Amino acid sequence: MRHLTRWYNMCAPSVKQQQEGFMARIKLYINDDEYNTTELTGYIKDAIDAGRVTTPMALQILFSTIANSGEWASQESIPDDFYKELKQYCPLFKGLVVSDKLQIEFINKIQEFCYDNINFLKTFQKIIFMLYNGNVIEEEAIVSWYKQHHSSKGQMQFLSQMEKMVHWLENAEEEDSDEDEE
Repeated sequence: MRHLTRWYNMCAPSVKQQQEGFMARIKLYINDDEYNTTELTGYIKDAIDAGRVTTPMALQILFSTIANSGEWASQESIPDDFYKELKQYCPLFKGLVVSDKLQIEFINKIQEFCYDNINFLKTFQKIIFMLYNGNVIEEEAIVSWYKQHHSSKGQMQFLSQMEKMVHWLENAEEEDSDEDEE
Protein backbone atom coordinates (compact mmCIF):
# COMPACT_ATOMS: atom_id res chain seq x y z
CA MET A 1 0.00 0.00 0.00
CA ARG A 2 2.82 2.39 0.86
CA HIS A 3 4.37 1.85 -2.58
CA LEU A 4 1.04 2.65 -4.21
CA THR A 5 0.78 5.90 -2.25
CA ARG A 6 4.35 6.86 -3.17
CA TRP A 7 3.68 6.05 -6.83
CA TYR A 8 0.46 8.12 -6.78
CA ASN A 9 2.26 11.08 -5.18
CA MET A 10 4.95 10.96 -7.85
CA CYS A 11 2.47 10.72 -10.74
CA ALA A 12 -0.38 12.94 -9.61
CA PRO A 13 0.17 16.64 -10.20
CA SER A 14 0.23 18.68 -7.04
CA VAL A 15 -2.51 21.17 -6.29
CA LYS A 16 -0.03 23.96 -6.94
CA GLN A 17 0.89 22.47 -10.33
CA GLN A 18 -2.79 22.15 -11.21
CA GLN A 19 -3.41 25.78 -10.25
CA GLU A 20 -0.39 26.93 -12.25
CA GLY A 21 -1.63 24.97 -15.26
CA PHE A 22 -5.09 26.48 -14.82
CA MET A 23 -3.59 29.98 -14.59
CA ALA A 24 -1.49 29.44 -17.71
CA ARG A 25 -4.54 28.26 -19.65
CA ILE A 26 -6.63 31.23 -18.47
CA LYS A 27 -3.85 33.58 -19.62
CA LEU A 28 -3.94 31.97 -23.05
CA TYR A 29 -7.70 32.52 -23.29
CA ILE A 30 -7.55 36.12 -22.04
CA ASN A 31 -4.62 37.12 -24.24
CA ASP A 32 -6.15 35.53 -27.35
CA ASP A 33 -7.94 38.22 -29.35
CA GLU A 34 -10.33 35.62 -30.69
CA TYR A 35 -11.10 33.83 -27.43
CA ASN A 36 -14.35 31.97 -27.17
CA THR A 37 -16.37 32.83 -24.05
CA THR A 38 -18.28 29.54 -24.18
CA GLU A 39 -15.03 27.58 -24.37
CA LEU A 40 -13.48 29.58 -21.51
CA THR A 41 -16.59 29.12 -19.36
CA GLY A 42 -16.57 25.38 -20.04
CA TYR A 43 -12.88 25.10 -19.19
CA ILE A 44 -13.32 26.95 -15.88
CA LYS A 45 -16.40 24.94 -14.86
CA ASP A 46 -14.66 21.67 -15.78
CA ALA A 47 -11.61 22.65 -13.70
CA ILE A 48 -13.84 23.47 -10.71
CA ASP A 49 -15.86 20.26 -11.10
CA ALA A 50 -12.67 18.20 -11.35
CA GLY A 51 -11.31 19.81 -8.18
CA ARG A 52 -8.29 21.38 -9.88
CA VAL A 53 -9.30 24.77 -8.45
CA THR A 54 -11.96 26.10 -6.12
CA THR A 55 -14.49 28.64 -7.35
CA PRO A 56 -12.93 31.49 -5.29
CA MET A 57 -9.49 30.58 -6.66
CA ALA A 58 -10.85 30.49 -10.22
CA LEU A 59 -12.43 33.92 -9.70
CA GLN A 60 -9.20 35.31 -8.29
CA ILE A 61 -7.12 33.93 -11.15
CA LEU A 62 -9.57 35.11 -13.79
CA PHE A 63 -9.87 38.61 -12.33
CA SER A 64 -6.12 39.07 -11.78
CA THR A 65 -5.35 37.75 -15.27
CA ILE A 66 -7.75 40.25 -16.82
CA ALA A 67 -6.39 43.06 -14.65
CA ASN A 68 -2.77 42.22 -15.49
CA SER A 69 -3.30 41.53 -19.19
CA GLY A 70 -3.65 45.02 -20.58
CA GLU A 71 -1.45 48.05 -20.93
CA TRP A 72 -3.12 49.46 -17.81
CA ALA A 73 -1.35 46.97 -15.53
CA SER A 74 1.75 49.15 -15.49
CA GLN A 75 0.06 52.54 -15.54
CA GLU A 76 -0.39 54.75 -12.51
CA SER A 77 -4.06 55.40 -13.17
CA ILE A 78 -6.34 52.81 -14.67
CA PRO A 79 -7.91 53.88 -17.99
CA ASP A 80 -11.49 53.22 -19.06
CA ASP A 81 -10.24 50.46 -21.37
CA PHE A 82 -9.75 48.26 -18.32
CA TYR A 83 -13.40 48.62 -17.30
CA LYS A 84 -14.53 47.91 -20.87
CA GLU A 85 -12.42 44.77 -20.90
CA LEU A 86 -13.68 43.67 -17.49
CA LYS A 87 -17.30 44.36 -18.43
CA GLN A 88 -17.24 41.82 -21.24
CA TYR A 89 -16.48 39.11 -18.66
CA CYS A 90 -19.53 39.91 -16.50
CA PRO A 91 -21.60 37.00 -17.91
CA LEU A 92 -18.77 34.61 -17.07
CA PHE A 93 -18.38 35.99 -13.54
CA LYS A 94 -22.15 35.85 -13.07
CA GLY A 95 -22.15 32.16 -13.93
CA LEU A 96 -19.52 31.48 -11.27
CA VAL A 97 -20.75 33.60 -8.34
CA VAL A 98 -24.01 31.76 -7.83
CA SER A 99 -24.44 32.40 -4.10
CA ASP A 100 -24.16 35.29 -1.65
CA LYS A 101 -21.16 33.59 -0.07
CA LEU A 102 -19.31 33.39 -3.40
CA GLN A 103 -20.21 37.01 -4.18
CA ILE A 104 -18.69 38.11 -0.86
CA GLU A 105 -15.60 35.95 -1.46
CA PHE A 106 -15.27 37.51 -4.93
CA ILE A 107 -15.47 41.02 -3.47
CA ASN A 108 -12.74 40.05 -0.98
CA LYS A 109 -10.55 38.65 -3.77
CA ILE A 110 -10.91 41.93 -5.65
CA GLN A 111 -10.20 43.90 -2.45
CA GLU A 112 -7.02 41.91 -1.85
CA PHE A 113 -5.94 42.27 -5.48
CA CYS A 114 -6.44 46.04 -5.36
CA TYR A 115 -4.53 46.21 -2.08
CA ASP A 116 -1.62 44.19 -3.47
CA ASN A 117 -1.49 46.17 -6.75
CA ILE A 118 -1.16 49.80 -5.75
CA ASN A 119 -2.19 51.20 -9.15
CA PHE A 120 -5.61 49.52 -8.61
CA LEU A 121 -6.01 50.85 -5.06
CA LYS A 122 -8.40 53.65 -6.04
CA THR A 123 -10.40 51.56 -8.52
CA PHE A 124 -12.10 49.21 -6.06
CA GLN A 125 -15.42 51.03 -5.79
CA LYS A 126 -15.68 51.50 -9.55
CA ILE A 127 -15.00 47.78 -10.14
CA ILE A 128 -17.62 46.73 -7.59
CA PHE A 129 -20.14 49.21 -9.01
CA MET A 130 -19.53 47.86 -12.52
CA LEU A 131 -20.02 44.27 -11.32
CA TYR A 132 -23.19 45.37 -9.51
CA ASN A 133 -24.53 46.97 -12.70
CA GLY A 134 -23.55 43.84 -14.61
CA ASN A 135 -25.72 41.77 -12.23
CA VAL A 136 -22.70 39.84 -11.02
CA ILE A 137 -22.84 41.03 -7.42
CA GLU A 138 -26.08 41.78 -5.60
CA GLU A 139 -26.68 44.59 -3.14
CA GLU A 140 -27.12 42.20 -0.20
CA ALA A 141 -23.62 40.80 -0.77
CA ILE A 142 -22.10 44.29 -1.04
CA VAL A 143 -23.78 45.47 2.17
CA SER A 144 -22.85 42.26 4.00
CA TRP A 145 -19.24 42.61 2.83
CA TYR A 146 -19.19 46.22 3.98
CA LYS A 147 -20.70 45.58 7.41
CA GLN A 148 -18.93 42.43 8.48
CA HIS A 149 -17.29 40.22 5.86
CA HIS A 150 -14.54 42.42 4.40
CA SER A 151 -10.90 41.46 4.35
CA SER A 152 -8.56 43.19 6.76
CA LYS A 153 -6.19 44.12 3.90
CA GLY A 154 -6.60 47.85 3.47
CA GLN A 155 -10.02 47.72 5.07
CA MET A 156 -10.18 51.42 5.98
CA GLN A 157 -9.26 52.48 2.44
CA PHE A 158 -11.86 50.20 0.83
CA LEU A 159 -14.63 50.77 3.36
CA SER A 160 -14.16 54.50 2.84
CA GLN A 161 -14.43 54.08 -0.95
CA MET A 162 -17.60 52.03 -0.57
CA GLU A 163 -19.38 54.16 2.04
CA LYS A 164 -21.44 56.25 -0.40
CA MET A 165 -22.37 53.26 -2.54
CA VAL A 166 -23.50 51.21 0.45
CA HIS A 167 -25.50 54.16 1.76
CA TRP A 168 -27.11 54.51 -1.68
CA LEU A 169 -27.89 50.77 -1.81
CA GLU A 170 -29.44 50.77 1.65
CA ASN A 171 -31.58 53.82 0.87
CA ALA A 172 -32.67 52.43 -2.49
CA GLU A 173 -33.70 49.24 -0.70
CA GLU A 174 -35.76 51.25 1.82
CA GLU A 175 -37.41 53.26 -0.95
CA ASP A 176 -38.32 50.04 -2.78
CA SER A 177 -39.93 48.58 0.33
CA ASP A 178 -41.82 51.87 0.98
CA GLU A 179 -43.20 51.76 -2.57
CA ASP A 180 -44.20 48.10 -2.14
CA GLU A 181 -46.19 48.98 0.99
CA GLU A 182 -48.20 51.67 -0.79
